Amino acid sequence: MSKQAHILHGKGELILELDFSVGQLLLKQLTIHDTRVAQIDAHTGKEQTFKYILDTSRKLAIYLQKEGLKVNDAVAVCSENNLEFCIPVCATFYLGAIVCPLNPLYSTGELKHALTITKPKYIFISTIALNNMISIFKELHWSPRILLLNDYGNIDVSWMSICEAVSSVSDDNIDKFQAVPVDVNNHVTAILCSSGTTGLPKGVMWTDKNITTIIRMYITNPLVANVMSLVVLPFFHAYSFALLVIRLVSGNSGVVFSRFEEKLFLQSIEKYKIEYLAVVPSIMVFLAKHPLVDKYDLSSIKQIWCGAAPLSQQIQRAVAKRLNISQITQGYGLTETTLAVLYFPDNTAAKFGSVGMLGPGVSAKIIPLGEFETDETLGPNCEGELCFKGDLIMKGYYNDKKSTSMTIDKDGWLHTGDVGYYDEEGYFYIVDRVKELIKYKGYQVPPAELEAILLTYSGIKDAAVIGIPNEETGELPIAFVVKQKGFDIREEDIIQYVNERVSNPKRLRGGIKFVDSIPKTPSGKILRRVLRNMILKSKI
Repeated sequence: MSKQAHILHGKGELILELDFSVGQLLLKQLTIHDTRVAQIDAHTGKEQTFKYILDTSRKLAIYLQKEGLKVNDAVAVCSENNLEFCIPVCATFYLGAIVCPLNPLYSTGELKHALTITKPKYIFISTIALNNMISIFKELHWSPRILLLNDYGNIDVSWMSICEAVSSVSDDNIDKFQAVPVDVNNHVTAILCSSGTTGLPKGVMWTDKNITTIIRMYITNPLVANVMSLVVLPFFHAYSFALLVIRLVSGNSGVVFSRFEEKLFLQSIEKYKIEYLAVVPSIMVFLAKHPLVDKYDLSSIKQIWCGAAPLSQQIQRAVAKRLNISQITQGYGLTETTLAVLYFPDNTAAKFGSVGMLGPGVSAKIIPLGEFETDETLGPNCEGELCFKGDLIMKGYYNDKKSTSMTIDKDGWLHTGDVGYYDEEGYFYIVDRVKELIKYKGYQVPPAELEAILLTYSGIKDAAVIGIPNEETGELPIAFVVKQKGFDIREEDIIQYVNERVSNPKRLRGGIKFVDSIPKTPSGKILRRVLRNMILKSKI
């Protein structure tokens, strides 16, 4: 039997043929959706139509074009979810520039690093990101221009707001405006931050083809087709960013949450009779266990789709029983795969514990652990590393050929670093991770970054960080610390030191364990599996 015999291919065909750029497609679709309500602010009830998004984003694009923004220039959007987030996103797409969504809760160091990856000419920010931006702005040597997403009252900065920018553009110009044509197969249209397999965040390049392929895959999915949805996941995250673009193209209305509020979340399901939910495991734990859930009528929910991190079978079954829902499904994807490459297509039976089947146009194989350039593929029920190929795979890491070549092989296979298998029916299961990333509420936490900070603390000789399982959050970062002789260091002081230097998901919520040494290979690589086993066997 050929070593290539066990390559799987997603069944079915993608509907439509989309030879448009993302910008061209958005202009066309937003015009069609016209005065329908596109978004509702969950906290204030303010509504926004597709026509408002279309007109405002076109005006902003004309303004940016006049100011010299060109094809392939980068534009960052650093904000929590709000109704204005999509305006610079659409404008950037129209112009063939590159959208770079960023977490507004980054620490100053993280924000500076993320911005340095793409060096955006324009940065759109909300008030949450304002103080950090003020702190680092003078250190950004390429001198980007800052625009505020809203008119924020008495904020003492000279930076212009979107409202001021678009007010300078005449209404007479917008109907003539056209999106800039690009090579849809190769043009990079978005760069999202991902930690890849090690170290600080990398810039994942999405092409127009990546995004239009996702649109073709999901345009008929109930989660995004002609229904009201709740938008609780952050737009700067690949999962929610992709759904935002799909929602604008499909004409689906969204109730937008800038932050998760338990009562408001449940009230909104009841008020808007929400039928389909896209959530992460922490929200599933809330739905499974919180007593508040029983006080609201959630009977409208037909299906829940959970992604961004693994969901336990116990929680999956508990929610199904509590809400009387049979369709609770998981999906699997990475920032590097644009969105889910494994999911449960319509009319496919859900299997608890499985992350689904291959989508149309996606190929997969399982290879032996520790191999990279190999032709060997493993058959059903054999655990190995998951690899994927197809039009959803990123173009690569921005300005980082070395990391790209370590992730995508010469034949175009993306090596995920995740361990899994598939059964005889083609359902996939994730069992472990080769790569070292910790997943906290769907956020990627690179241990190497935390270890680097720990090693700057006076009195720490060596350190290692792993994730420990947590039902509510997925994993919690825990640090193993070796003290230097003659130093009396305390757990709470170390935790405070680290937490002051990282964003919220990266805090050492798992605590500190003092050990005599860090287990390593002869070449010096940390044996994280040994540390996990030490935790499981309670040897420390």
